[in-house]
Amino acid sequence: MTNFKPRWRWRLLPTQIGILITFALIPVWYRFRGSPQSFTAFYSTGFLIFWPMLFTVIFWILTGLPGLRDLIRSRIRFAWTLLLLALVGWAFLSWSWAFIRMLRPEVAISSAIPFGLAALFAIVVACAGPSARSIVATLVIALIWNSAVAFLQVGEQGPIGLKVLGEFNINPALSGVSIVQSGEIRWLRPYGLLPHPNIFAGFLVIGLLASVAWVASRRLTHWYIGTVIFLFGLWALLLTFSRASWIGFAAGAFALLPLLWRFRLRERDARLTLIATLGLAVLVAGVFGLVYRPFLAARAGVGAESVEQRSVSDRNIYNMMGIQAGMKWPILGLGIGNFPWYAQQYLTTKTNFDLQGQPAHHVLLSAWAELGIVGFGLTGLLLILGVEAALRGLRSAAEQEGEGLKPSPPKIEDERIARAVLLVGVIALMIIGLLDHYPWTLLQFQAAWWGLLAAAGKPFQPQSTTPNPPLQP
Repeated sequence: MTNFKPRWRWRLLPTQIGILITFALIPVWYRFRGSPQSFTAFYSTGFLIFWPMLFTVIFWILTGLPGLRDLIRSRIRFAWTLLLLALVGWAFLSWSWAFIRMLRPEVAISSAIPFGLAALFAIVVACAGPSARSIVATLVIALIWNSAVAFLQVGEQGPIGLKVLGEFNINPALSGVSIVQSGEIRWLRPYGLLPHPNIFAGFLVIGLLASVAWVASRRLTHWYIGTVIFLFGLWALLLTFSRASWIGFAAGAFALLPLLWRFRLRERDARLTLIATLGLAVLVAGVFGLVYRPFLAARAGVGAESVEQRSVSDRNIYNMMGIQAGMKWPILGLGIGNFPWYAQQYLTTKTNFDLQGQPAHHVLLSAWAELGIVGFGLTGLLLILGVEAALRGLRSAAEQEGEGLKPSPPKIEDERIARAVLLVGVIALMIIGLLDHYPWTLLQFQAAWWGLLAAAGKPFQPQSTTPNPPLQP
């Protein structure tokens, strides 16, 4: 944890508040009235989340770049920062060779600007971000109200009157609205305040994994509250019927177990409370399976529901075009944000498919198709270095404990667990990104992906020796 001088703490407060507001707005798609239209250069400025991100970066610069010196001292974090800036620079440079540059030169810029802002935001988080516990609390609160929105939308089978906050007109009878179909029944999947249930589910995964920090807390009161919130959010995630997010959540949960073992699960009481939570989660999933069995069967591909067959085939088509684009422009790529235009031209001229151009549904394939092998390599290295930085921090905390430098509970222990759940949230997004595109293409999830990775990678400092207390209410 970076040690700032006392005079800096109050100056950091606006920056840290801006960071927390940004994380709170991840599940909000709201756009200001009269904001720039799609594919215009400054399209991203119309999003509500754009402005706290911009404020955060500007205020951090104006206050003297606090924390940057500490970041530079860490070779792995400094290398991560340089690579992230290099990726942003390459993305802006891709404007000069972009696929659609002659007809629509602003397309690449409209994608590079939010990508660059998300990268700068992540660097600010790495330098001067708030505690991981604060970020976890922000995500858990967002999980609660978004789960409530999901329940209401499912109960209403339509919008619930939140148009003023950007809610979409999600009538299941309309073409293009995402539903699960069993026979003649068209059942609406919840959107929250985002443009698609799969994207909404991606945020629920992050929030659910964050809530595990409360479930794993040494304090029984936190365990009770965290378990209730976890089960509440789990039902909302199941309601989305997002297969990629279910897989991402499962992968994140499995990745979390060995991390928790080092901090909490060696203790018998911690194992018992976690087993109790897991048992309740299995019960909730079982009840969901019984209630929604026909829709689960349809989603699993049992039968001949055209909705599910079309969903899988469309993804395969976009990914096939992504591979072709990567092979055709292997070094430079199509230019950031240009793949949908390439896909649209390909679909129009070479196929009879009733499809519109969309990104490849694979983040690494998107990076290769749009930014070539250079962008692909930088993205891969960034993920490897970011995860390694986070694991080093967690290992350092465990080594301190082994050397008698045990952190003062429960605050520091909770911080370690919070870092772990933020890291597995990033891992879950990486897994989801193998089946979808939004961690690469959407500002909200660019901020989540790189920002949470930066927060998880902040180093720990040695703490004084203090024994852990017994489990208390």
